[in-house]
Amino acid sequence: MQITVLPFEHKCASTKLREGKMATQGWVADRLGDWLKNNPKKGAKDARGKLQEQYEIKLKYSKAWSGMKLALEQIHGKYEENFQLLFNWKAEIERKCPGSIVEIELEKLGNKMCFKRLFVALKPCIDGFLQGCRPYVGVDSTKLTRKYTRQLASTTSVDGHNWLFYVSYAIFDLETDDNWLWFMKQLNRAIGCPKGLVISTDACKGLEKAISAAFSDHVEHRECIRHLYANFLKKYHGSVIIEHLYPAARSYTEEGFKYHMQQIYAVKPDAIEFLEQHHSRIWYRCGFGESSKCDYLTNNVSESFNAQIRNLKGLLPHELVDSIRELIMEKMAIRRDVGKKMDDGIIPGVMKQLNDATSLLKVVKIARSDDGFAEVTLVDTDNKTRRHIVDLDNQKCSCRAWQITGKPCRHALAWICSSGGRIQDFVSPYYSVQMFRTAYAGRVPPMTDRTQWPVVDLGFKVHVPKQKRGAGRPRVQRIRGFLEPGRKRVKCKRCKRFGHFEKT
Repeated sequence: MQITVLPFEHKCASTKLREGKMATQGWVADRLGDWLKNNPKKGAKDARGKLQEQYEIKLKYSKAWSGMKLALEQIHGKYEENFQLLFNWKAEIERKCPGSIVEIELEKLGNKMCFKRLFVALKPCIDGFLQGCRPYVGVDSTKLTRKYTRQLASTTSVDGHNWLFYVSYAIFDLETDDNWLWFMKQLNRAIGCPKGLVISTDACKGLEKAISAAFSDHVEHRECIRHLYANFLKKYHGSVIIEHLYPAARSYTEEGFKYHMQQIYAVKPDAIEFLEQHHSRIWYRCGFGESSKCDYLTNNVSESFNAQIRNLKGLLPHELVDSIRELIMEKMAIRRDVGKKMDDGIIPGVMKQLNDATSLLKVVKIARSDDGFAEVTLVDTDNKTRRHIVDLDNQKCSCRAWQITGKPCRHALAWICSSGGRIQDFVSPYYSVQMFRTAYAGRVPPMTDRTQWPVVDLGFKVHVPKQKRGAGRPRVQRIRGFLEPGRKRVKCKRCKRFGHFEKT
């Protein structure tokens, strides 16, 4: 007679089912540990279904939820203890990566010392930005999810390949004037104020004040056109306004900008006053400086960072800052290898873009004045013929696109190709392979897990920060703007406009 011996777990589950006993919290946690590591986004409902199907038992939702909570504590540690671990993480960073800036600030609430905010700037990121990137940074914040519902602020830049470059990040409670001022002072401490520095933000008033207070007046503060456009459309509508606002922002010359703004003024005179009053930062290319060699109208570099860390926003603070460090470490290693495979000169992607542009040129006439000067007449993208002055010696064009981007414009390309010159000789050094390699020359060192970090004795316990919690479950995904893809456009029944309900 053959006897089949059930595995121990199945015998336990079958016995509990026969005896009518519910699974205990510890039993659920033990069986969910590995599953939760591989499925961090799954909830208690999924965990309950997984256990019921695997062990053929009936399980209450409350048991699955409490067991899942215990399993998460076993994986990530207790929420109340993780703020103390931030100091251990700081000690390990300073030991493994000297020169990095990790600033942790506490506040006293009654007799307790509570966590307030944190700033991180790794040494390889600081050096890579100052020595290998254009002096352009985007600043933004995104709300954290799960139990710790605070703000994660970031500072990002772009390398010569127009890839996202990480500069610094921080955690604080709310987007207040005080927190933004503190963040900007820490950023100034990390990168200083390099020549031609540009800081791009959305229309946050707290950021506007903080940048003015923390940096000198020489810093160029740009405003994201996408946020401006969304705010503008809530107040002003019409085809003329929509057709001329973006072209005004994209115009490199003051004449082109004034033309489009005049068209808006003719329809809505108070719209210009609204822009001057509520959007006083630089949002148009004709106002951009020529040192940063970056013509971005939007703050997409920050939005790209927020998209990359979307799956990390539910982690506890000590895991969050370490996971971002790990992300930076891997990205820098990958791009360091990419730089080693490139030949010296200008980055191939940039050269491909310029070579492709030469095939689309519609040259009408090139009139030479001297070896480096010429009048170039082209048919522009709007099918209008225009003439511009090209100065090869000083790498300038009267259209100003060359000065602002650092890459030869269409008029310069026409003159360079007709004179037999090499395009790569007229491209800014910011797009060189050498600067790309310099940006990623630093190595972010690997680190052990939290059990092996140095134990820092502060002489007191760091308590959980005081935070307000809204009713219901914390929101995991942010509410999309009405102009964003994937968002259903709400239409008012009274005024027939989009973006709001009748009662609001």
